[in-house]
Amino acid sequence: MTSTVLRGLAVVATMGLVAVGCGSSSTSTSSSDTQAKTTATAQASIGAGEGQLDIIAWAGYAESGANDPAVNWVGKFETDSGCKVNVKVGNTSDEMVQLMQTGQYDGVSASGDASNRLIVAGDVSPVNTDLLTNYPDV
Repeated sequence: MTSTVLRGLAVVATMGLVAVGCGSSSTSTSSSDTQAKTTATAQASIGAGEGQLDIIAWAGYAESGANDPAVNWVGKFETDSGCKVNVKVGNTSDEMVQLMQTGQYDGVSASGDASNRLIVAGDVSPVNTDLLTNYPDV
């Protein structure tokens, strides 16, 4: 596989694992920095689509063909799914965490340290991979 394809697969996997859901959460009494402050629940079913997906990604991770027409993962996804993708490029891990905390984004291709901060703060929910029919392809 090419590095471009591997990078694309890594992004999809990361976004799938660190996607904001609509699951419920309950507050935990733990004050440990390494333990999540909330216990989020994964979705049990997929509801009606909103028609758009708002994501935060590193530059080059969610390519729309704007930089190179040969590299257009976003366009293919939009065509195949009918879902518009709005990509906000995040320049630093801190910026990605701040943007995710606004609640305006559905997913993020955050680095490990940012992912951990989002999980601990309860800003993201787990993804029920059983609901994703193509998940084995990731």
